[in-house]
Amino acid sequence: MSNTFTTKVSGKVSSRGWAIALGLGAIVLATILLIVYLDRYRARVGGASAPTPVLVAKQVIQAGTPGTIVATQGMYTATTLPKKEVLEGAIADPTFLTGRAAAVDVLPGQQLTALDFAATATTTVDSQITGTQRALSISIDLVHGSLSQLKAGDDVDIYIRTTRKSAGPQTGQPQIELFRPTVKVLAVPGPAGGNLILRVDTKEAAKFAFVADHAPMWFVLRPAAGAKPTKPTVAHFDNLTTKATR
Repeated sequence: MSNTFTTKVSGKVSSRGWAIALGLGAIVLATILLIVYLDRYRARVGGASAPTPVLVAKQVIQAGTPGTIVATQGMYTATTLPKKEVLEGAIADPTFLTGRAAAVDVLPGQQLTALDFAATATTTVDSQITGTQRALSISIDLVHGSLSQLKAGDDVDIYIRTTRKSAGPQTGQPQIELFRPTVKVLAVPGPAGGNLILRVDTKEAAKFAFVADHAPMWFVLRPAAGAKPTKPTVAHFDNLTTKATR
């Protein structure tokens, strides 16, 4: 009788222990699963809100505008947006714009994306001027100097022929003088001919046009890099034998 009672009591205690152990195990497992879920949720929410760099247009960028103009003229601002708000293909590195041009009009506040800028090997003349800059076309019949070596993007010093205005017998004699230094060449004539196109400021356009119509022009090619400022010089019969000083 005693042994039977003991066995029954032990069985009840053992069953209760297993039930308690299983309950604790279920609680521990549920806790672990809850922690894992919360961690993944935080990571997912945090990733969607993580600040992500992107370039945003500051002004209207017209289709055809070269990426280099967009960069050098400050047509964009670098900022960060939550990752969930960044468009697919959004541009974060401005060097991506090199060798590309706007394929569509980009409006102020719009993110710059890879689809907005297509790779291009050529650029239009009007896309290389901004603000008060203008593109001036000059007939090659009036151009002298190293024209055959010119290419779009070069900088040149322009010299013109004028007449001396000093008092004395030298008045009216021809001379060559610096007209304008460091003028950007936007386009050069092709094999079939055409005009040379220069970038000038609007307040200078009339002077360039007058000179092109009334005086020969000499184009002196400047170095591609490291060029020093050109000093105003004049050459005439009386100073041809005088050695110029640097």
